[in-house]
Amino acid sequence: MFNYFKILLLGILLLSGCSNVPSTEKIESDIGLLDKEIKETTATVKDYSGGLLAILANVRLETLQSTKAMLEQKKTGLKRYIPVSYSVDGKKYSSPKNKNDLLRELEQDIENLKNDLAKAEKESEQYGGGLLGVLYLTQVATIKNSIAFLEQKRLLLKHDIPYYSILPATSKSNEPSFKSTPGKDIDKF
Repeated sequence: MFNYFKILLLGILLLSGCSNVPSTEKIESDIGLLDKEIKETTATVKDYSGGLLAILANVRLETLQSTKAMLEQKKTGLKRYIPVSYSVDGKKYSSPKNKNDLLRELEQDIENLKNDLAKAEKESEQYGGGLLGVLYLTQVATIKNSIAFLEQKRLLLKHDIPYYSILPATSKSNEPSFKSTPGKDIDKF
């Protein structure tokens, strides 16, 4: 009787090991896009020896690298059948019920910022240097950072990873709240 249970247990373990590995194609695709952007940003960082533009480029690079690291962690957990769970304020994290609406809002905000970026880049090309040239390049770098932050929020929400912010967003319910970075502040520069 005892041998029967050993054989049954061994069979269950073998069959569970033969199950399909969860798909990581979406995460790998997003990591590939991040790799491309990290490579471009690294080149931008090397263009500047110091100053505000170098700092802004480094902030964007760090944001992209931390986003990639979080997605890599999730991908590795899925491939190795390690359940990756998160807790926020001692409570198990679950994605918001309106996740798809939030993703659409973030994608729209990112698209709006990309349009603003194209306009700012066009304006910055009119100036070869000087104070105005630096101001327009600063505006371009600031918009790129805003896009990187919103992309981080979007990817983390998409892959059910909580987004930790310094200032918690207030919400009437106990659900995590994702608030978009206002794009209107860019116009002040």
